[in-house]
Amino acid sequence: MPGLLDEVNQPVGRISLRRQIWLTGQATRMVWTSAPRDSCLVVAGALLMGVGGAFQVLLTNSALQTVLADGDGGVPASTIRDLLLLVALTAGVKFIASFQLERERVVGELVGRHAQTRVLDVAARVNLEAFEKPEFYNRLERATVTAEFRPLQLASGLLGAITSGVAAMGVLVALLVISPLLGLLLLTSAVPLWMATSRSNRMLYAFNYRMTHMDRNRSYLSFLITNRENAAELRTCQSTPFLRGYVDDLYDRRLDAVRVMTRRRTAAASLGNLANATVVAAVMLLAGLMVAQEWLTVAEAGAVFVAIVLVNQRLIAAAESVLQLHECILFVEDLVGFLGDRPTPTAAAVGTAEAFSTIELTDVRFRYPSRSADTLCGIDMRLSAGEVVALVGENGSGKTTLAKVIAGLYQSTGGVVGWDGVPMTEAASLARRDHVAAVFQDFVQYRLSVGDNIAMGRPERRDDDAAIRSAASRARATDFIEALPDGYDTQLGSQFLGGVELSGGQWQRLALARAFFRDSALLILDEPTSALDPRAERELFDDIRRLCAGRTVLLISHRFANVRSADRIHVMADGRISESGTHDELMALDGRYAELFRIQANGYATDRDSDDSALSRTSQ
Repeated sequence: MPGLLDEVNQPVGRISLRRQIWLTGQATRMVWTSAPRDSCLVVAGALLMGVGGAFQVLLTNSALQTVLADGDGGVPASTIRDLLLLVALTAGVKFIASFQLERERVVGELVGRHAQTRVLDVAARVNLEAFEKPEFYNRLERATVTAEFRPLQLASGLLGAITSGVAAMGVLVALLVISPLLGLLLLTSAVPLWMATSRSNRMLYAFNYRMTHMDRNRSYLSFLITNRENAAELRTCQSTPFLRGYVDDLYDRRLDAVRVMTRRRTAAASLGNLANATVVAAVMLLAGLMVAQEWLTVAEAGAVFVAIVLVNQRLIAAAESVLQLHECILFVEDLVGFLGDRPTPTAAAVGTAEAFSTIELTDVRFRYPSRSADTLCGIDMRLSAGEVVALVGENGSGKTTLAKVIAGLYQSTGGVVGWDGVPMTEAASLARRDHVAAVFQDFVQYRLSVGDNIAMGRPERRDDDAAIRSAASRARATDFIEALPDGYDTQLGSQFLGGVELSGGQWQRLALARAFFRDSALLILDEPTSALDPRAERELFDDIRRLCAGRTVLLISHRFANVRSADRIHVMADGRISESGTHDELMALDGRYAELFRIQANGYATDRDSDDSALSRTSQ
């Protein structure tokens, strides 16, 4: 696919040490905010393991000293006591380690819930224009994957690093008491492990960053192949092998990149482990030399070797935990960045506006982020409370975009959209959102119950069954709903147990019912009858004023006959309003509206004449 890997070739910069420290703080805060009680239990367990490790070394030293000091070959009572304490202490440390592992799992689940819900919150409130940018989708993908798969690893890495680090320090303190030199030298064995870990994680993060766009494309292709709505067309065109070829190609390219990355990470880890083993061996050799020179007693040497083994085990465990933590920190950068640059609207700005008297657009322009030219150019129009205003025009003329700008879903890139003279800033748009209902061409088919589908228009009123039924009646959906197995409780969507599939027209009626149930001052109907049969379409448009009494209706339709009764009709062409007026005024003007109206009317007349001729021939 041309341009598929544009982002792959972008350089992924290193994160500075200062930034890493800050991100570690953010990760720690995330863990603490999500699971304060369980985090405290893990930290307490880490402290107990650290103290237990120190006592293990000291008890080993004490037992060896006692045995070697007793020359009669017996086992002193104090040695038996120390050994029994050592057994009990070891069992206790093992128990705490098991407890830690289970607590980390709980913390991971809690952090995952916290992270995923915050990503959902940001995605739900982001400006609609963001969904026009591939960069936003890439950032959303990385944040979503991080929130879904990294929390357990983050909790495990952070808490594991604390646990292993404290345990290592406890044993190291005991070693420093016996031999400060050996303790300090052994501590340096962690340096190569850290360096290898840091390099390995940077490679993994860079790989995932560069694969984001490719992975999104592969997921989309897989969705096309497996989605029910696409199945009929794919089988008719026999195009699945074509899409499968793309999927295979993307997988091949990803696997090639994986092989390169894993070779490099393996090399980095091997060098780190080799350096660590060399330092540990050197410390052990030095300890042997110190015994030979009588700088250490045999008993102290035994304790030292135990301590070296324990400290190295703890340091390796800490390095593995830091590996997890550092890997997560790099991905937390994506999560924190995504969550942080979308400010949450203040509570006072939402849901406080009154219904409007007029909506006025003055020289309004709008340009999609991915385009170089304006989609809307110099729009001037006015909607008054209670009017039915229509937008007509050919495909691509900007009708739906204009409706979304009026609704405050898009922020105009020029000019002013004013509700009762108040310019529609982002905050003001949120405040007005409560007074807008819409049925767009790409309305959502919620795979929920019928009642939930309608209630999505105003979820806080889900328990108002009478209003739900009234909205269904106004949308003329009552008959087919009551014929369903469980009426308003029927699960929709054949992919769910007991689910029922609806026709396109029935889904559209539910979308209309949803808009009626919202009961807002401004109702936007964008091709609201595209899936209805001609009779149902005619009935809806004939009855539009009664169904929407007291509301302002912005009606978008490509069928000019359906908007004849509108108070005002705006004809759009190339992102501009070319003509405005009532039906009679526009026909008298004899411009674009009149031309397109006659074309459609002649087409219907020709079709009717053809049908009549066919019927006549049949009757003969």
